[in-house]
Amino acid sequence: MDIIWNQNRMQDLLRSFYTLTNIRVGLFDLSGKEMLAYPIPWTDYCRILRSDKQGDHACRQCDREAFAHMNSHRGIYMYQCHAGLTEVLAPIISSGGERAGYLMIGQMRQPGSTGERQWAEAHGKIKALNLDMEALRQAYAKLLVIKRDQIRACANILQALASYVLLDNYIRIMDEPLSSRVKRHITANLRDNLSLPSLAKQFGVGKTTLCGAIKRDCQLTVNELIRYVRVERAKELLRLDKQPISAIAEQVGIPDYNYFAKIFKEETGVPPSLFRKLCEGEYRYKTEQLTQ
Repeated sequence: MDIIWNQNRMQDLLRSFYTLTNIRVGLFDLSGKEMLAYPIPWTDYCRILRSDKQGDHACRQCDREAFAHMNSHRGIYMYQCHAGLTEVLAPIISSGGERAGYLMIGQMRQPGSTGERQWAEAHGKIKALNLDMEALRQAYAKLLVIKRDQIRACANILQALASYVLLDNYIRIMDEPLSSRVKRHITANLRDNLSLPSLAKQFGVGKTTLCGAIKRDCQLTVNELIRYVRVERAKELLRLDKQPISAIAEQVGIPDYNYFAKIFKEETGVPPSLFRKLCEGEYRYKTEQLTQ
């Protein structure tokens, strides 16, 4: 199973949610990696926290624990992060029970929190970090303050959106592996300027997701897969087609003949001209056997 999403539509949806609530919202994949968010930058408070190696580690560990909790949790999950901020996770679950990812809102001050007492509580959680605490205090004071009933209302809307994005094809669960669809697309578009960024955009996934799927299923990098498919097609044409090798090279998307000959030999062990001769010799040998 692979997950793809319409990046432009999802970004517009996240932007609309933020416009209504003023709360940062993000889309996360099943591993807990943030794929899209609006607004894109973190708050100053989170940015300062993550500028410290220990602070960044603590933030990542907090995220891992939250997503681990969601593995066995179907509803919304509201919690406080290690630095005293309120966050909410909503799983994106298909009608068949398959998880496609998560929507998350966060980087908010505790519901109804104001004044120095709340900062003292947050400071107690992070005082061991090697950070400018005065800058952090000022950044904390600028964080969005939202009441508990408002957070619950936003969480309910977030959960509704988590269902809606599947119903309206913002996100799709594909039964055919991503690697198979990518390979088929490459085969059908050999003349195009194929690359990792262009393929990631074509299939609506992040470059990391695409690379991981290809490596998992094909034991190749994306560029290696593109090269492999081109050479395999060239081998077919050399066996069956009498057109010049330079024309075959162009047909498989490698118009530079010298470069084509170089990578063909690297993949097959012989130059394309010799490969064609060997194929012709095999054909003659088989024909002679059949006529004897």
